[in-house]
Amino acid sequence: MATEFRVLGPLEVSHDGRRVPLPAGKARVLLAALLLRANQVVPVDELVERLWDEPQGDPARLKATLHMAVTRLRQSLDEANVVRTAPGGYVADVRPDALDLHRFRALAGERRFAEALELWRGEPLSDVRSDVLHREEVAPLLEERLTVVEQRIDADLAAGRAPELVAQLRSLTRRHPLRERFWGQLVLALYRSDQQAEALAAYRSVSGLLAEELGVDPGPRLQELHQRILAGNLDSATPVPVPVPRQIPGHMPLFVGRADELRRLEEGIDEGAVVISAIGGAAGMGKTALAVRWAHQVAARFPDGQLYVDLRGFGPTGAPVEPDEAIRGFLDALGVAPERVPSTAEARVGLYRSVLADRKVLVLLDNARDSDQVRPLLPGKPGCLAVVTSRDALTGLVAQEGARPLTLGVLDDAEAEELLRRRLGAERVAAEPEAVEELIAHCAGLPLALSVVGARAAVHPGFPLRVFAGELADERTRLEALDTGEPSTSVRAVFSWSYDRLSPAAARMFGLLGAHPGPEVSVHAAASTAAVPVGVARSVLGELSRAHLLVEHASGRFSFHDLLHAYARDVAAEMDQDEVRLAVQRLLDHYLHTARAGHRVIYPQRDLPLGEPVPDVVVTALGDRAKALAWFALERSALFAMIGHAADLGFLGHAWQIPQSITVFCRARGYWLEATRDASTAGLGLPDQTDVTSADRASLITLDLDRAGFHLRRALPLVEDRRGRAAIHRNLAALDESTGRNREALRHLTRALDELEPLGVSLDYAVASNSVGWLHTLLGEPRLALGHCERALALVRELGDVFGEAATLDSLGLIHHHLGNLDEAVHHYRSALPLYRAVGERYEEAATLDRLGDTHQAANDLREAHQAWTRAVAVLDDLGNPDAARVRAKLRRNEAPAEHVGGRPGLLPDQ
Repeated sequence: MATEFRVLGPLEVSHDGRRVPLPAGKARVLLAALLLRANQVVPVDELVERLWDEPQGDPARLKATLHMAVTRLRQSLDEANVVRTAPGGYVADVRPDALDLHRFRALAGERRFAEALELWRGEPLSDVRSDVLHREEVAPLLEERLTVVEQRIDADLAAGRAPELVAQLRSLTRRHPLRERFWGQLVLALYRSDQQAEALAAYRSVSGLLAEELGVDPGPRLQELHQRILAGNLDSATPVPVPVPRQIPGHMPLFVGRADELRRLEEGIDEGAVVISAIGGAAGMGKTALAVRWAHQVAARFPDGQLYVDLRGFGPTGAPVEPDEAIRGFLDALGVAPERVPSTAEARVGLYRSVLADRKVLVLLDNARDSDQVRPLLPGKPGCLAVVTSRDALTGLVAQEGARPLTLGVLDDAEAEELLRRRLGAERVAAEPEAVEELIAHCAGLPLALSVVGARAAVHPGFPLRVFAGELADERTRLEALDTGEPSTSVRAVFSWSYDRLSPAAARMFGLLGAHPGPEVSVHAAASTAAVPVGVARSVLGELSRAHLLVEHASGRFSFHDLLHAYARDVAAEMDQDEVRLAVQRLLDHYLHTARAGHRVIYPQRDLPLGEPVPDVVVTALGDRAKALAWFALERSALFAMIGHAADLGFLGHAWQIPQSITVFCRARGYWLEATRDASTAGLGLPDQTDVTSADRASLITLDLDRAGFHLRRALPLVEDRRGRAAIHRNLAALDESTGRNREALRHLTRALDELEPLGVSLDYAVASNSVGWLHTLLGEPRLALGHCERALALVRELGDVFGEAATLDSLGLIHHHLGNLDEAVHHYRSALPLYRAVGERYEEAATLDRLGDTHQAANDLREAHQAWTRAVAVLDDLGNPDAARVRAKLRRNEAPAEHVGGRPGLLPDQ
């Protein structure tokens, strides 16, 4: 059974030769919009625009109406239904030979112009009511038809049918008076029909019309035809020669991937307007390679030629190409005689656009500096397409000229491996998979870096690939290993071309951000680093983003490509080191003081005294608990990175104060064990004769555990105040418990209580008492534990510490479980849960739910156990915590293992 669709006239659908009745209204517009973009996904938002010329009202309601139109259309088409739901929109799946528009284009491509034009039955979709559809989709189709008419007339003129064409051409010039190609064909047809006077009169008519309407002279093709008629040397058997420039550089054999980007470029061809695709991306990302590859793929669709110019917006030598210089080159390639080139730059732009007005030309503007350099080089009439590549985002071109932005990212691992395979051969790459994996990781998906590595390995075919991987392993010398000695292919040199174009403020910011350990930086952190107001920082970061030296991956948050970060560190190394060190201090102060502010919001009962930040530090305002937790979550990776960064650079105060400040967040979200594993050593640079005066200096939540214990013990005799010594004992207890040395942990906590007891009632004493009870329970001594935790509960309630009350109730739950008082255990666990929820301690809530499930299981109440474990899994999954898998296993086994979620919050290193 065959279904045919026709859009080149009234909308028609037939199935097995029988006309299919189509609905009126929105469903008809919907079918037309899908057929015009057959076999492509048309987004829902675009369909809404076409169904409602000026969409107003609730977007959700409009989309619901669209879905109803889809249903109605599918019902009407019945067996001829081709409408399919796709991610983000809808698509009409149509065979190429089943749609008259596709057949028209195929026949025109085969130069069967007359057959192609016979498919037209009138104005496309004349019975479909949609102003947007006719303006944006049908108008380009009419232009496409005129182009084929021109091509058919050219063929007829070449076949000697000039007299038969005169009447048609007079009609066409009346209907399209500014279309020079029709006028040229009329002049030629008249001349070849032995009507020389009429031919010259036609030329005068179009010349006067262009001067009056546009203020320009006829284009070079028409002028040359006129001159040859006047000279009497126009052979009626010889068509007027038209230069067809083919300036696109040669194919790039190592081009890989970019299928989605090529598809997006392809989508722009048939829009019928002057389409501008702006390909942006960081240095070395392969923008030119993509543009050249695509230009070769579509060259046949631009029969009047392809223009190319390297605008040298970024490069090692020479100033950027001025637009007027590029236009002169284009005019020469298009066959404009030097004497016909106007004397003013403005007139030359007009002539250039007039020459392109009758042609289908692809214009590739490579390596543009900015939008201003590009604008004069853009075609002025439909039919041509401009592709621009630049390291600049070309935001102005997108905003004013409607350019379609296309930003290139890095290659994925499979594409990177394919690039190396093409360069080095499949056998060599397959022989060393681990080395290839390392090379790809060190190049971070940057095509230029991969090409350099591939070239170096190709020059040394006898070297194992692990040799090159080893050269790239050290990030401090990685850029040296990617230096080819030639500016155009050296990664550092290519990066420098972007850096050299920056304003002084942006260049300074770029270098100072090289001292940021990553992985990303906020506007407030950047403002602190550079000691500038937030508004200035936002503007400077915008410049760096437009230059693709930073990526704004989320609003107000910026990150480096790994190799660009290495280059920024090189820039920082060449700056005044006192300035860089002060910038690092401001950066650390931003994170420390904002974290402290967040700690005070989340845990107001436990203040952490802190001095003032250095001048020009921006402290992010965190007005409530939700904002504080959101900031901690957003900055979590940066905060962990700052700890080791501070220690490495000798900022030991920040190295212990930052982990101290994020303890409350890590505990609330179950991240503290991750911090212990992932963050680098903080405080291990304490000198032998350190002047530690407070155990807080040794708050080592993120240390390597063995070395942390060594330094804590070294600091203990140097601390004179009891509270400080108690804090060190509590930290040592935390380290001992984390490694299963519970008896040693209990000994330190007992010493902490001894130090704190003479100081009177305090939250520290209550927390330590609770922790002593917890450890007695773990050691199988619940009766010894009970008194400590009951005393701790009374103290935290007296002090109004909600979290401490929840933690102690949880401990009592475990104690009563071990004593066999299961109802009492359930009561304490359930009492703890709303308190944890009240203070947002979701991880501890999950831990208590886990233990509550164990207690229900011990009481043979599996239904209640399952409920508790299910709730625990939901919280842990939401937190992304790996403990969810272990609790989920309990649900499957219906039995509880000996271990429990996490440790005790009371045993966390001192806050």
